[in-house]
Amino acid sequence: MSGEIGFFLGAAPGVAYTLWNMIRGQQTMNEAKRIAKAHGEFLDLHASPSLSFDYIYRPGKFIRPNDSDGMREAKALLLSTRKQLFRRHALGALFVGLGIFVGVFLSVGLSGA
Repeated sequence: MSGEIGFFLGAAPGVAYTLWNMIRGQQTMNEAKRIAKAHGEFLDLHASPSLSFDYIYRPGKFIRPNDSDGMREAKALLLSTRKQLFRRHALGALFVGLGIFVGVFLSVGLSGA
């Protein structure tokens, strides 16, 4: 087995874990949009760069004083999963990095034997 195959096979579990996390994050985002829409509001993190920035870097300013109750509820849902989402992404990156090294070393070691 060549090193390239080991590279991709080693990275695959971490990539799959990260994709699974992204799907869960998107499901939470869809739920938050549904909550906002039920209250007559529109929530889209991509529509406003400052909203995305606040979600990622300044979570304390993500919920604004002029937000309606529905928007507050939707944003609170997003904030409740934020830390776990970022933690899982970091763990997925760690899995990818470690998996690449293990996969390459195993494939090179097995092909040399």
